[in-house]
Amino acid sequence: MNTLLTTTSDTDTGLPKWQKPEKMAGRVVLLGLAGAAVYYWGVILPFLVDMVFDTVKLGIGLGSLFVLFLLATNKRIQAGLWYAGQRILRTAAGIFVNTDPIGVMEDYIRNTEKEARKMDAEVTNIEGAHELVKRKLAANDAQMKEYLALASSASRQGEKDMAESYASRAAQIQDYNQRLQPMATTTANVSVVMRQILKAALRQIDGSKFKVNLLKDEYALVKRTSSGMRAAMNILRGDPDKKYFFDLATDRVAQDMAQQLGQIKQAMRYSQEFVKEMDIQNGVMSEKGQALLTKYQKGDFNAVLNEKPQAPQSFSATKKASDDAYASLLD
Repeated sequence: MNTLLTTTSDTDTGLPKWQKPEKMAGRVVLLGLAGAAVYYWGVILPFLVDMVFDTVKLGIGLGSLFVLFLLATNKRIQAGLWYAGQRILRTAAGIFVNTDPIGVMEDYIRNTEKEARKMDAEVTNIEGAHELVKRKLAANDAQMKEYLALASSASRQGEKDMAESYASRAAQIQDYNQRLQPMATTTANVSVVMRQILKAALRQIDGSKFKVNLLKDEYALVKRTSSGMRAAMNILRGDPDKKYFFDLATDRVAQDMAQQLGQIKQAMRYSQEFVKEMDIQNGVMSEKGQALLTKYQKGDFNAVLNEKPQAPQSFSATKKASDDAYASLLD
């Protein structure tokens, strides 16, 4: 009985535990913990930092292991990485080598034009050399005529040695011209031939340019047409990957609908049985209520309650019963 009274008085105060007498001890303990934390902060902070960084490293390691697991088990990821690697290598190769077919042909034309310009410069050099040979031959002829005239004049004057000297020089010049004449003929022929080759190369370059421009336009039109047809085929045939997920989603929706329909049917069966049971109970209670109403209308209320009328109690008996009830509550 005393325990009941003490507990009731404590709960009736309505005060939280912090407002009770032991609050001073709690404050002291908290202040001690705070002081210890401030005093040992230099030890606690590195520990917290190491713990955070170790947790981050652990997360990175687990993520790396998960990625490796996916690479080892998922075929779709492996195929995607394979195609991505091929694309990266092809792009890297495209930095050094032109992989576009139209670009390859244009590079060939540019290289051919470069070689044609070099050939034109070489033909110009050969023609310049031919002009130099012609001028050299003409100068030698003039010099040879001059030496012959001097030799003739020295011979008329009786200077035999001088005449022989001039005649010898004229002979040397003649021999020089005879040796140089084939070179002049060769340079002339080579320059003519190279000019013809250069003209043919330039015509070929022009034809190649026309052909490449035509192919470029045709290729662009075919690519646009193919892109449109590819879009149409994607609509008609569908993307295999997206079609796969579409089929999975369709099957999942069908399964969910079937499950929900089954739950609805089961709920309808349960509700139907419950309604039937309630109808039966309501029918029984309605019959009982009708019978009780009939008895009540006849005035037989005590018969309806199936009780006998109680005799009235005295005031002293009522007071004694109340005191006994209160006494039993306090025990």
